[in-house]
Amino acid sequence: MQKKPVSPAPDKIGSIDKALTILEVLATEPYVFSVTDIVKATGFNRTTVYRTLQILLNREYVQYDKRRDKYQIGHATYHAGTIYLHNNSYQDKVMEILVEISEITKESVGMAVREGDKVMSLLEVELHQPMKFNDFPGKYFPPNKGSYGKCIMAYQNEETVDRILDGQVFEKTCYNTLTTKEELKKEYAKIRAQGFVTSVDELYLDVVGTGIPIFDRTGQVNAVVAIAFFREEGWTEKLDHFTRLLLSYQEKIQKCMP
Repeated sequence: MQKKPVSPAPDKIGSIDKALTILEVLATEPYVFSVTDIVKATGFNRTTVYRTLQILLNREYVQYDKRRDKYQIGHATYHAGTIYLHNNSYQDKVMEILVEISEITKESVGMAVREGDKVMSLLEVELHQPMKFNDFPGKYFPPNKGSYGKCIMAYQNEETVDRILDGQVFEKTCYNTLTTKEELKKEYAKIRAQGFVTSVDELYLDVVGTGIPIFDRTGQVNAVVAIAFFREEGWTEKLDHFTRLLLSYQEKIQKCMP
């Protein structure tokens, strides 16, 4: 289970922090919350939550679903996010490459990036799949399972890894989900040694993934490109083929990075 995105000591934080905390809650699954839900998630009193929601509603950072009596992210938040995307112009070039890889593999292809201590999906291509993974830009991924989180964490310095892992408790949600710091550090070392990451039955049952680190111009890894697919006959050969395919694109993708 991931660490909650909210901080304790609600009585000691200001109104801006409270508004941002509520937005962070609304940006987590299931992405729609009642006032009672938000009170439970934040520890703020009901009056504070309601008053803050009204401010966010007036500024259109939050919208209200009257039928369900619940709140969700509004279009002003989306607008701010698109400005972030616009400012990272390398994404258009990378997206072209991801589409090319998706056309070859007929599978889901995406890029995730490190944002602070979080791993966030940035680009996703699902063109050919009858069943979707429901991964979308802006979604956070944990450091203990799946290609995205494990690959980026594998290339962070030891101090960063210790700080992030020490602050979290992980639940075994699938057969191969790693849950201890010792297991994860061993997995990270393996990823660095082989130069790629694989994931089998970690995020979801019968979901397989492979990914490669993307080095920026300073030699840092704050991005990963991965392919995900559903397990079927011949999946091990497919996994090996997709890994080699990604590695063949690694240099091309890295040339697009800032």
